[in-house]
Amino acid sequence: MDQGLTDFLRDYVDALERGSAALFVGAGLSMAADLPGWGKLLEGMAREIGLDVDEEHDLVSLAQFYVNRYAGSRTRLESLVRRTFDREVSIPDNHRILARLPIGHVWTTNYDEILEGAWRQAGKVLDVKSRSRDLTTSDPEADAALFKMHGTASHPDEIVLTKDDYELYARSRPGFLQILGSDLTTRTFLFLGLSFTDPNLGHVLSALRRSFDDGQRQHYTILKRPSDPYAARRFEHLVTDLHRYGIRAIVVKDYAEITDILRELERRRARRSVFVSGSFPEDGDEKERAFVTTIARGVGRIVGSKNLRLVTGLGRVVGSAAVTGLVEALDGRTAAAISRRLVVRPVREVVPPGASLEAWKRKSRENLIAQAGVMIVIGGLRRGAPAPGVLEEFEIAKTQGLVVLPIAATGHAARVIHESMRANAIALLPAEIDAASFDALGPETKDEGAILAAIERCLGKLAT
Repeated sequence: MDQGLTDFLRDYVDALERGSAALFVGAGLSMAADLPGWGKLLEGMAREIGLDVDEEHDLVSLAQFYVNRYAGSRTRLESLVRRTFDREVSIPDNHRILARLPIGHVWTTNYDEILEGAWRQAGKVLDVKSRSRDLTTSDPEADAALFKMHGTASHPDEIVLTKDDYELYARSRPGFLQILGSDLTTRTFLFLGLSFTDPNLGHVLSALRRSFDDGQRQHYTILKRPSDPYAARRFEHLVTDLHRYGIRAIVVKDYAEITDILRELERRRARRSVFVSGSFPEDGDEKERAFVTTIARGVGRIVGSKNLRLVTGLGRVVGSAAVTGLVEALDGRTAAAISRRLVVRPVREVVPPGASLEAWKRKSRENLIAQAGVMIVIGGLRRGAPAPGVLEEFEIAKTQGLVVLPIAATGHAARVIHESMRANAIALLPAEIDAASFDALGPETKDEGAILAAIERCLGKLAT
């Protein structure tokens, strides 16, 4: 793997974990939804005033010429923007992946509402800020803030498009520049869908340079190398020039590679979260319960010591012990630090009127498991048999692509799952988990230390 890509994946996953990741989306990312770029948008207007958009390099001036033609009236321009962008479109894969990541601040110069749709489909709430007055309020229940620094199609009378708009931007929208400058100093940005020759980008690059007073922060972008020889030579100079702004470029040959990179980013981030599945009756065999509790507590300590996140439904034996181990490992940390490392969502037994209990519980499990990339199975006993809920969680985890590590020595559902996976290890185990480590989780291993050492090795490989 290219060193630049390796550095990006490591740094951006770390930023996601710390809550300091930011995203800047340009028009290129929306083209997968068949929305036009600037040139296509202004093509008809250019013809109307006797110009050829292919001959125009300053599209901001072109938009201004069009407004000038109608004595300063923006009515036609605003109508075009609304018709073009204020409509339902399919959500591209890249947007879906980004919406699933814990990105707190999202910036865009786009007018469309694809980002809003992607976050909505992911079950998240965006606090959209497209006008200056939006900056003075905040939604405490929002998952992220979306800064539409050039406005939005649903309010076309306030979009930034003409030369007048750009020249007066610092006076008409100063709050956006102030917040952007702060974000560029304190957050790690990923720039996507930007050509870095787009006139929309002037304010961004200016804010970047201003943010260097107290030291340069590393940001990243993913760019496609042009196929035209001259454009490719110019591209190399652009990539080098971006270093002045603290932006490191990951270069790809095809746009599909961007989706692959984002999927790998999501996978690596997910593997920093461990879902502990399992159960054991409180009135079960005392010796066996003590063994299961010790293993679960040890798993929690390992998760905490590796700065991973523990996800659990908080069962009375397995889940409770895992949380205890996590808290022990994080002893001395602040309450905020501990809360960032722990997600507890008990499977709900109370359902809405008319809903099926089993369907509701499955949905709860799916939502919980979706927050992790690794699943550790401990025990899993219910009424003298392998717990159906734990077995169902295994099936959900396979569907969602989690790495499953069943500790067979704890018996019951964990042993059933381990036997199933051992019979089909090639399909169910990732390359990072060698056969020896997986076998160390088998029923033959009874030593607590050996079991926990195997879990620690596996998590160490998966979290890199």
